[in-house]
Amino acid sequence: MLELMNFHISYRPVGGVVRVLFYGTVGFAEKMEATARLVEKYRHRARLRVLLDLRYAHSKVTLEEQRQFTRYIAEHPVLRRAYIAVLHPRSRCTVPLARRSCLFWHSSREFVAESEAEAWLSRIKGAPRPVVLQSL
Repeated sequence: MLELMNFHISYRPVGGVVRVLFYGTVGFAEKMEATARLVEKYRHRARLRVLLDLRYAHSKVTLEEQRQFTRYIAEHPVLRRAYIAVLHPRSRCTVPLARRSCLFWHSSREFVAESEAEAWLSRIKGAPRPVVLQSL
């Protein structure tokens, strides 16, 4: 059976940014698979910078699944040090991430403009900061 994944991972050497593009319906399994592939391929990068593009995705993740996913990233030895810019479509970005129990530590930011997300990732210098989780 042909396995269809609704994400694409690419690396931009200029700026050292890994782009994860989701499209179509995205569930918990797709998020976990994309995360596993991202880590497998780019774990060697000391300061992983990720542009998570959700503009073309329709999420089918429950609140509990989102909490599990957030905990997984926060506890993962590679991802907890990563800087993550989350790109939302303008029409669906109405609530800050911290209130949606998404990726909400100080080494992640949400954006609606791709240029702003890329600018934030390119300004990051030095070692990644530790993860600070807020209560779910």
